[in-house]
Parts: sequence; structure tokens; C-alpha cells
Amino acid sequence: MFEQVSVEKVIYGSGENLLMRGNAMAMPEEIRALYGQAQCVVLDPPFMTGEKFMRRRPYGEQGWKTGAPAPRYPAYEDRYSGEKEYLRLLRRLVGAARELLRETGVFYLHLDWRMAAQARIMCDKVFGKTRFLNEIIWAYESGGRSRRHFSRKHDVILLYAKGPKYIFDLTRVPLPRGEGRRNHMARGKDEQGRMFSSIVSNGKEYRYYDDEPVYPGDVWTDIGFLQQRDPERTGYATQKPLKLLERMLLPVTAPGDLVVDLCCGSGTALEAAQRLECRFAGMDVNPEAVAIALSRLKTDNLTVICPCGKEKAELLAEEDAENGRFRMMGLLENHPLFPARATPMDNLEAWETGRIENNVFYAEQSFRRSFRYPELVQSLRAEPGQVRAVMTTDAAGIRRAYSR
Repeated sequence: MFEQVSVEKVIYGSGENLLMRGNAMAMPEEIRALYGQAQCVVLDPPFMTGEKFMRRRPYGEQGWKTGAPAPRYPAYEDRYSGEKEYLRLLRRLVGAARELLRETGVFYLHLDWRMAAQARIMCDKVFGKTRFLNEIIWAYESGGRSRRHFSRKHDVILLYAKGPKYIFDLTRVPLPRGEGRRNHMARGKDEQGRMFSSIVSNGKEYRYYDDEPVYPGDVWTDIGFLQQRDPERTGYATQKPLKLLERMLLPVTAPGDLVVDLCCGSGTALEAAQRLECRFAGMDVNPEAVAIALSRLKTDNLTVICPCGKEKAELLAEEDAENGRFRMMGLLENHPLFPARATPMDNLEAWETGRIENNVFYAEQSFRRSFRYPELVQSLRAEPGQVRAVMTTDAAGIRRAYSR
């Protein structure tokens, strides 16, 4: 009924947003076409840890309901021959970030203790020292403790502006002031019953009301690292929390602005941009990252450029002409990491119907498992022959296309 075919691109709706597999050392034309348009570029590259990262992915309806089974798959390798190779890549990424920004735009670079110092010098050269705005410290409590030095429990986020007329509105990220005495200030209540703390300086009283917000400085301790059982987790290593990216984007973007992430990983920056009604473009060299980022995004206005997997797997589907239904029955696949009692339907994480033209899949209907909806839709109303092409994502994140 269907045969597996090669597809390079998938378009959902008008396809205005972009998610793609690409290498910064040979910057794709789709990214270069956005030069001068981005209001914010976010860069959270590998940290040169020397590690090989794994990720967990729920398997089947039971896995999405309870978190198990969830096999472990290779995610990506953060290994380089040395600092020279790593800095060459980073220089390419930072340079592209500057090219992407419009004159009011800003750039965030997220690293840790390993390469933050070298990156600061590099960014000063690329953007200019006068365009440096902040060295943000994101402090968190997670992992083990060292006995040989003070435990390293923070990341560094560098913030640079493209030009002098950059956009930054701190009032978009208010924090509750809360109650209690501060810095030996006096406590009081005004005639409207509002509580405040006050201090007198040079004969003038300064009041700080409990119900008025405060705003974050450059040390952030109130956003925690994602815990193992956090429902936001995708199983992708080094995933950052949405709250962190939302705080970064809110002061510097407005709805409709373009946000670009050149190392999008699990897609946190892209999801944050989408929540803030921004346009977005994300790229990663790892097809696994593209698949996971896609699973987090609304697919009503998105172009995905990532070749489908070539591994063969038989699509099981049938048409019920009598009842006018198209039935999906799963993938007949023998992935070595799937549970021993794998079923064709549990092998499937998502599927879409559409049409294929000139090696492009135009999606029409999309169905996906999630922790909220672990049971995958298996049947849809369709006349015989109406479903011309099917795109699948298996439980390992591999996408395949099928055509009649």
C-alpha cells in the first residue's frame, strides 16, 4: 500500500518558522537568508566537556503514561581535539550570530567555567567591547559536590548588543518583592493599608512597597536546574528550563520578532519564543536534537529541513472503505533498543498525513504522543485513496516518509 521514500523537507501550514539540521562550519543558505533580521540570537553550544551524552525517550503508551519503559539512546558527543578546534567552531557561531542580528538586536552566549573566559575575549572582538551588556550568573543546585575545590554550581550567560540602539525593557521580567524586613529598613503601613519598607537618606524617606515588583540583577538564583522527574524534561542531555529562556527573551523581544538559536538542542529557546509569540529559526547538527525540538513545538506554521532516516521499517496501515476510515497500525521495526515485547503501535511516537511534491512533504494532519496524551490516535475519517503520504516518527525519534 505504501513504500518508504526519501524526503528532505516537511512543511506545516505556511512554514514561516524554521527548524533544521545544519552545520555552522558550512552555514546553510536558509540561515544566511535571515541575516540582518533577528532581534535575538541565543547560543547554547556544547561546553567542551569531553563527554558522550545519552538521552532517555519514553517507549509506547505505557512509557508515556508512567515514564517506563524509557530506553537510553546516544544523544551527542561533546568532544574536540583541543581548544583550537572548539574555538574555531565557536568563532564561526558568534560571527554568524552578529550577522543575523538587526541593529536593535542582542546576543546571548551560554557557557560554563570551561570556556567562558575565552568566549568573553572572542565576543569582545566580534561585537566590540562597548557592546558588552552583562555577564549573567545562573546559579543552581544539582549534581554532586567536590572535596578538592568549591563546587562549580553556575553557568555564565554573556549578553551583547549589535548596536547602540538595542532594545531592552527590564519591566517585562518583574519579580515579587515579598514581605519581611530588608537591610535594617523600617517597616510601615500607609493610609491605604499598603505595607512597605523604608529608609531615610539625607533627610528624605525612600519607600519600597511589598506589592511593587523588583527586577532581576545579573545573578539568577531563583531558577532551578531541571530535576529528573520534572514534567518539562524531554530526556535530552543538558536541557535548560523554559523559565530561564523566557527571562532571557522577554526584555529584548516583542511578539512577531525573530529569535534564532544556532545550537537549538532540545528546542527550549524555540519553545520559549513560540510561547512569547515570536517567530523563530532553530538549527542543530544533530538530527536527534531536531526530532526532539520538533516534538515540543506547535506545527501549524513550521518548515523542518532534516533528511528522513534511511533505516527500513514497514508501515502497517489499512483503509476501511465501508466505514470511510484510514487506520494506522504502527511500524514493523526491530530496533535493538526497543523492549523485547515491542508492538507495531508502540514502536510509533507520532504520525502525519499529507502529500509529497518535489521531495517535500506537506503535512495536513498530525498526531503525537505526549505525557498528557500518551495514547496515539489510530484512525481518521478518509475516503479510499485520500491519504496519499504518511510521515512517521518512531520511538527512537527516527522520522520516515511513505508514499502510495
